[in-house]
Amino acid sequence: MQQQQQQSNNTVVVTAPPAAGGTVIIQQRPSDYLELAIFVTLCCNILFGVIAIIFSVLSSSDADDRNYERARAKGKIAMSISLAGMISTIIIVIIVVVVVVTAAKKAAADTTFNR
Repeated sequence: MQQQQQQSNNTVVVTAPPAAGGTVIIQQRPSDYLELAIFVTLCCNILFGVIAIIFSVLSSSDADDRNYERARAKGKIAMSISLAGMISTIIIVIIVVVVVVTAAKKAAADTTFNR
C-alpha cells in the first residue's frame, strides 16, 4: 500500500469514461524546485530564497489540485527566482572582493608613498 501511495505522488493516471476505445493519459507531477529554493535561502540569498519557496509551495499546491500547467509555470518561476538569487549573490561577492582588494592596494600605495 505504501509503495502504491509513493507511486501515486510521482505519476497521475487519468482515464476516460468507460467506453469503447478509452484512453489512458499518464502525466508526471511537475517539479516544484523546493530543494533549490531552500538551498538558496540558507546559502545564498535569503530574500530571493523565501520568494522562491513561496512559489514552490504554490506549485506543489496546484499539482495537488491536478492543475499541472499552473504548477509547472509556478515551478519555473521558483527555479528562475532561485537562479537569480544565486547569480546576484555571486555578482555581489565579486564586487565586494574587487572593492576590498582595490582599497587595500590603494592604502598600501598611500603608506608607501608617504614614507
